[in-house]
Amino acid sequence: MSRSTYADLAGGDTRVHHCLSDEAFLGGLVDFEKAVAKAACQVGLIDSSGLEQALHVIEDFDLKLEDLSRSAISGANPVIPLVKELKAKSPQGIHVGATSQDAIDSSLMLVMRKAIRQLLVLVDENLELLKTLALTHRNSPVIGHTLGQQATPTTFGLCAALWWQQLQEARRDLDALVFPVQFAGATGTLAAVYPHGMKMHEIIAEELGLVSRPMVWHTDRTPMLKIANSLCETAIAANKIATDLIAFSATEIAEVQEANPGGSSAMPHKANPAAAIAARGYALQAPGYLNMLTTCAVHLQQRAIGEWHAEWRSIRELAACAGSAQARINAALSGLQVYTETMSRNLKQAETGKQSVGHAAELVDTILRGDCYD
Repeated sequence: MSRSTYADLAGGDTRVHHCLSDEAFLGGLVDFEKAVAKAACQVGLIDSSGLEQALHVIEDFDLKLEDLSRSAISGANPVIPLVKELKAKSPQGIHVGATSQDAIDSSLMLVMRKAIRQLLVLVDENLELLKTLALTHRNSPVIGHTLGQQATPTTFGLCAALWWQQLQEARRDLDALVFPVQFAGATGTLAAVYPHGMKMHEIIAEELGLVSRPMVWHTDRTPMLKIANSLCETAIAANKIATDLIAFSATEIAEVQEANPGGSSAMPHKANPAAAIAARGYALQAPGYLNMLTTCAVHLQQRAIGEWHAEWRSIRELAACAGSAQARINAALSGLQVYTETMSRNLKQAETGKQSVGHAAELVDTILRGDCYD
């Protein structure tokens, strides 16, 4: 369940990572239990004094991560010891009608919603940087490359516009995500709170600010897969930008340079595209986590036998990779030095350098208007 502090800090921007911590995840469990208690009171399963006592116990719970983690060993999840401790202090209003997966899935949705909101802010910053690059260099010719070899000319503005296009599509998918509550009970029938279960489900969703559909997704991991796919798409968009910037920065090409290039412990003369390289390093991890989540997407009957447990860390690490990749791309793009004179010189030396850039400038305008997908 734990996450890497080094990876978060080295990513250079903690706005996304802060939402993904173990403390945030366990805090989501506490928020879920408060919502359940309120719902139980509203449908008449506990009285107002029972609710008051339950909320007092939940809010005063001392969330000690290490102690809770050790207590979770026997039951294979942290909800069991959490609920046991809460119920010892308040027999009424704790975990009414819920199962462990309800609490954990709902907490993960709260974590993902907060993290993705922060990720969208970062993505929007990068979209603006890319748009500025595309417009500034709309007519800046540069030699194109296909299969690693010099090809016909394009413009640096079109390169940036195509980066913008890919990231914009990832942003649309992120923004379209929904985060459903999970409250369905032991085998997904809400039997323990019948006939109040459906009403409680709606109340809990409203309390947590999560959507109420699908009603039951214990073994239907579509909501998780959609989130994972969008996060991976966002990381891949960063990887594309990083990969191209690294190529543009090569010594023998030298057409761009990061504002704050990295050095070398062995070769002081070097000006490495360190931010782009770091972005690529984070982004390259994302497909592995997506693969983990797709591998774990089929759950046996009414409860998974390990697949669900593997999601808890994987989905948060995937979000962290996407956040770090976008953060380092932000560093790479901010103040990027674009050497148009070098581009022109390289173009003149290329066999195809005198050929036309065709509709490159018009394509920049079309892409930035969003016409390509409308």
